[in-house]
Amino acid sequence: MPGPPHIPRYNQRIRHMLARASSGLRIGFPHSHFLVLLRMAALLFGALLLPSSLYASNLGVAARQLADRIAAVSGPGALSLDVTNRSSLDDKSVREVRSALQAQLRVQGVRTVAADQSMGSVNVVLSESLREYVWTAEVAIGSDQPRVALVSLARDHSTASSSSALPITLKKTFLFAQEQPILDAALVDMSEGARLLVLDATRVAAYRQQSGHWELETALPIPSTRTFPRDTRGRLLLRRDHLFDAYLPGTFCRSSAAAPLRLDCAASDDPWPLTPEDTGASSANLPVVRAFFAPARNFFTGALSPGIGKISNVPSFYSAATLPRSNYTLWVLATVDGSVHLVDGFTDQAIRGGHTGSDLTALRSICGVGTQILVSESGDPEHDTLRAYEIPDREPVAVSSPIEFDGPITALWPDASLTAVVIVKREDTGWYEANRISITCAN
Repeated sequence: MPGPPHIPRYNQRIRHMLARASSGLRIGFPHSHFLVLLRMAALLFGALLLPSSLYASNLGVAARQLADRIAAVSGPGALSLDVTNRSSLDDKSVREVRSALQAQLRVQGVRTVAADQSMGSVNVVLSESLREYVWTAEVAIGSDQPRVALVSLARDHSTASSSSALPITLKKTFLFAQEQPILDAALVDMSEGARLLVLDATRVAAYRQQSGHWELETALPIPSTRTFPRDTRGRLLLRRDHLFDAYLPGTFCRSSAAAPLRLDCAASDDPWPLTPEDTGASSANLPVVRAFFAPARNFFTGALSPGIGKISNVPSFYSAATLPRSNYTLWVLATVDGSVHLVDGFTDQAIRGGHTGSDLTALRSICGVGTQILVSESGDPEHDTLRAYEIPDREPVAVSSPIEFDGPITALWPDASLTAVVIVKREDTGWYEANRISITCAN
């Protein structure tokens, strides 16, 4: 069946947020232009010649700064030292950081000893955010209230991450591939066996597994109730009283409750649910937040129904995720302007910088704090990556190494279970591939 007519794309989804192209050189007098190019070549040659030694030097400087701040809190004496790595630093770098800490502490009159011989303890945690390494040291002396020292260091994106140093591992499982753009996919457990639902702009296809591969069982066409934008987005949501709902720009479809499957679609500007379940947004049993999708664009307008606490309007955004807290829910939004917004119902904090893409989602697990944020990242125009973060306070901290895909990520949605679905357009074939993402604890 031919797809619906297209209209020109109004805005391109952000491949990587806030990675701005630098402005070109202005050509002035030939001599001055030559000097500028010569200086740039010298800087580039120096960077290519000494990247690892310069990086190691920066680690040492940051470690000595942290040691100075620890000593300013503790004063001279004997302390036990524990270093925990929750960043992408490899084991060699962590050993260098620990050695630099111990050496500078000795200069400041602080000896590192075993716990049973110490007057207090220093617990150092090496973590990282989207933009930088963040190292914290909790200093506890006797019965005094622990005090915290902190330093930060810009991340070196050219160094390889060590998956063994991070507490979480992402696992990718291939589901399905087709030539037409896949908008969303979902696995459904049914009494007569599992089904794979695949949504594109023209239909919802149901596949049944036969002899180890998916075979088409039925195709439910989506009538062209209106013209879709070229960069069409869509969402499948499994339901309790019927099989699923499908959301597309300006269109809503509802399936029948039992076989034979039927799909009823109608033009609709109703808001889309932002969470998989329609019984509560989080463990706090907050009402489901819905957002209005711009029917001629590829993003949510920012109008919410109901609002997030006292906030009923946020900047236009591509994707959203929820992180449960003890007495509230923190919402994370990938906004159209290239920033990440943290909304708690009272405040809206913007985080700018990094290489975050326009797709993110929350994923529950038994690791870490129990809920992680999966975030798309793009450093290579042909290969996107996906990485897990936690937000212990209000700064994202990487908790997994990135996994790479053979093309750009076009969609990322939470699944009904403890998984997420990521859609990728492969660079080698041009086909669209659906994968399931799950989390395992590294330790």
